[in-house]
Amino acid sequence: MEFRNPAHNANGGIDCEINHPSFGWIPFTASPDDPSEAGREIYAAALAANPAPQPAIIPTRDMVNNERNRRMRGTFTFNGTLFNCDADSLQRITGAGTLAGFAMGAGAQAGDLFWHGGESPFAWIAADNSIVTMDAQTAFAFGQAAARNETLHIFAAKALKDMDPIPTDYAADIYWP
Repeated sequence: MEFRNPAHNANGGIDCEINHPSFGWIPFTASPDDPSEAGREIYAAALAANPAPQPAIIPTRDMVNNERNRRMRGTFTFNGTLFNCDADSLQRITGAGTLAGFAMGAGAQAGDLFWHGGESPFAWIAADNSIVTMDAQTAFAFGQAAARNETLHIFAAKALKDMDPIPTDYAADIYWP
């Protein structure tokens, strides 16, 4: 059977016109639950010709928070090197930065790679698995950079959540550090 002008309705059916053999073009509501096979066939054909529109996703504050956390817990760049910044890494970076701050307060000199009291130079493993040695001043700055990475993401998320409405492309790089 011929149909034209299919449009989805609020009840899950499709309003259209069918070309009735005796009456010509008449209004018809096609439904997947139509008791007649012909009605179900018209519904299937109308759906194929006019697929149901996807509902618009309205971003929520929680969605922005999830994107913030994903980005914040990935990697960050320090002195041109990429470092992991997942929760465990961040805790270790914060600890190293704190230790470095105490060492600087106790007189650790720039260039001294043994400031931490260990038997080998202080080093950090980068995201690419390379070794990066750090004196106390560098380790302290490393901790500061990790904290700055967190802060920038937190405030970027706040700016997005303050928008009304939150942009549907909130996960785009343009909104994030």
